[in-house]
Amino acid sequence: MALILDISGAQKRFEQYAKPILGAFAESGIASGEQITPPMIVDALRQLFVVLTTDVASWDPSLPADEPERIGDLAIGLLMDLATWAERLGERQAKAALEIITVSLAAWVCNQRGAIHTLEPIVNGLAILANSRGDPDELRSLAQLMGKVKEAASADYGTDLDGADPHRPWRILLLNWGITATRAQDPAEMRCAFAALVHHLPADAPLFFREGRQQVAQGDFPDEVKAVMEEAAKRAGHSLH
Repeated sequence: MALILDISGAQKRFEQYAKPILGAFAESGIASGEQITPPMIVDALRQLFVVLTTDVASWDPSLPADEPERIGDLAIGLLMDLATWAERLGERQAKAALEIITVSLAAWVCNQRGAIHTLEPIVNGLAILANSRGDPDELRSLAQLMGKVKEAASADYGTDLDGADPHRPWRILLLNWGITATRAQDPAEMRCAFAALVHHLPADAPLFFREGRQQVAQGDFPDEVKAVMEEAAKRAGHSLH
């Protein structure tokens, strides 16, 4: 199976993991009240996937230029809602699968040159994929997508005002981009990721590069990768010494 599924593949995975969530909800006896329930979310996502699997060039030309962005963000948000339900119902495997699906939708939005407004599930999905892979080529693809997601989300998150929260998605995205680029042994991608990290997270950069320098020194990394990390560490400031 491809590392990052196309929309058709993402739709199939969605149907696979929607079933246990719907079953668990039906058996839970949870009173729906005014909540948006899993059946409602699944129905909405099925309708959205019908649209998403259609070539954008064939969409109604009178639609706003940002319609793909709007549709993608809506689908990502609903997948996040369904993943929250999955966790509540104890369907942790389904939760992870749904977050991975948001990665496919993020790639689609980036391909449409749209902005990303719902970042958390995408960052979670990218982390799941990166942590489960060791092949440099696969890691390079993930690192490159992380860079695209960063660009697509920067209008909303680039100011990174919530500095008190170490678990904020923007911070995790940038740190994981740097780690994944390093694991991919891709000097060019490392330089891009490191520059973004220094620019957006200057308070985190010194510790990141200090630990990164230790990791590449101890690991089986090419000399060029070690040199890029060493250069970044030296530039990060006196706190490294």
